[in-house]
Amino acid sequence: MELLDKIEKEANMEKKKPYIKILLTLMSIFIVGLIYFYLSPQKNPTHSNSNGNFTFKSVQNREFNVKVSKNHINIAELKGKIVFLKVFGWDCKYCQKEIPELIKLKEKFKVAFDVIAIEAQHHSMNENLEFIKKHNINYNILEGDKHTAFLDYLKNEYSWTSVIPITLVIDGNGKILAFEAGYKSYNLTTLLQTTLRELTTVAENKKDGGN
Repeated sequence: MELLDKIEKEANMEKKKPYIKILLTLMSIFIVGLIYFYLSPQKNPTHSNSNGNFTFKSVQNREFNVKVSKNHINIAELKGKIVFLKVFGWDCKYCQKEIPELIKLKEKFKVAFDVIAIEAQHHSMNENLEFIKKHNINYNILEGDKHTAFLDYLKNEYSWTSVIPITLVIDGNGKILAFEAGYKSYNLTTLLQTTLRELTTVAENKKDGGN
């Protein structure tokens, strides 16, 4: 009788083995998923909503409220200023060439001009702060990994292909006057001067009754 019971138990175990294997497999997948979720680096994208609003926060702890629309990027805290909105990388040699020029432009036009530069080569907060100190940066630096939603917006809206550096020139009312991608033969000072001339011409035409 005991032998029959043993045989019956073994037979039942054999029937249950496929189900046990499936259960163990599902449990393994679940555990691996949990480990990946908790151990993988979690990005903190730009705060945004369906109305096209973003919140930028610089590594220097300055906050900007941004609203985007067709051909416009309105930065509430910089209203009335010409703004260079840049995407760059500390390790990009062309980006490095622009840094001294941006510093000079910021020093020269303290009231009428500002720069927001988004670092897109995945450097940490501490690394960004070290680079700011090393280069004596006097303008706003943002961590790209914390502003991925806005970078995705640039890709979707303006077909940006992730090439750096890029420079968006924004007027005091948020209108995008230029979108320059990649290294150009002219410098940023020339770009700003050209932009200011265009703004002056438009203003004079309106004053004279032009469209």
